[in-house]
Amino acid sequence: MLSRRAVFTSLAALALLAGPARAFEFQPYDPAQVDKAIASGRPVVVHVYAPWCLQCHMQKSILEGLSTDKKYDGVKFFRVDYDNQKDIVAKFNCPRSTVIAFKGGKELGRMSWGMTQASVTDVLDKAL
Repeated sequence: MLSRRAVFTSLAALALLAGPARAFEFQPYDPAQVDKAIASGRPVVVHVYAPWCLQCHMQKSILEGLSTDKKYDGVKFFRVDYDNQKDIVAKFNCPRSTVIAFKGGKELGRMSWGMTQASVTDVLDKAL
C-alpha cells in the first residue's frame, strides 16, 4: 500500500508533466452557441481558419501560445472552418485568417492577415 506522501508526490509529478493549464481552448463554431455567448455580453473571440492557409497557421500558432495566458480566462474562443462554413464567413464578411473580438454583445475589433503576436493580441485585448 502506498503512503500518502507517495500518492501526493506522484500526483504532483503528473501535474508538472501535464504542462501549464490552458486559459482557453477553441470550440468549433456552432451558430447557436456563438450567438448565445455574444448575447451574454461576455468576451468572445472568433477565428476564421483554413487548414491550407499560411496566415491562418501563423495565427493558430500564436493563439495556441497564448492559450495558457491567464488574462484570457473567461473569454470564449470559437473557430470557423473557412472551407465548410461559407455561410458564417459570408455573415461576418471576412476573408480567411481573420480574428474577431466581441464584448458587450458587439464587435469591438477584427484583424485579417496579421501574422505577429502583437497583431493578434491587439484584437484579443479588445475583448477583455
